[in-house]
Amino acid sequence: MPPVEQDALIYGPIRVELLTHKVLAQGKFVRLAKMEYRLLCYLILHEGQVLSRQEILTNIWNLPPNVKTRTLDMHIHTLRKKLGLADYLETVLQVGYRLRSIGKKEESPR
Repeated sequence: MPPVEQDALIYGPIRVELLTHKVLAQGKFVRLAKMEYRLLCYLILHEGQVLSRQEILTNIWNLPPNVKTRTLDMHIHTLRKKLGLADYLETVLQVGYRLRSIGKKEESPR
């Protein structure tokens, strides 16, 4: 679980202020749309977990099962670009997405 500081979520250089809906990356304010903000909070709260596309679409957009849409992919792309998350927000092929745990070394396969 990510650190929570007085109504804020912290993920590396990203700080999400929950009461004011402000997002700071590297100490600079980043403007996020409502759904980008909700998606970011959801990913941070589930840091390190692989989240299926359907789980995210259901919990963030309230979409019924088996809806075909590219909105999630577009929002993931936007978060990577706006917040510099390209190295941390992973695509898990044919499953979904994972926000990599910070500070934990992944074991390499032997």
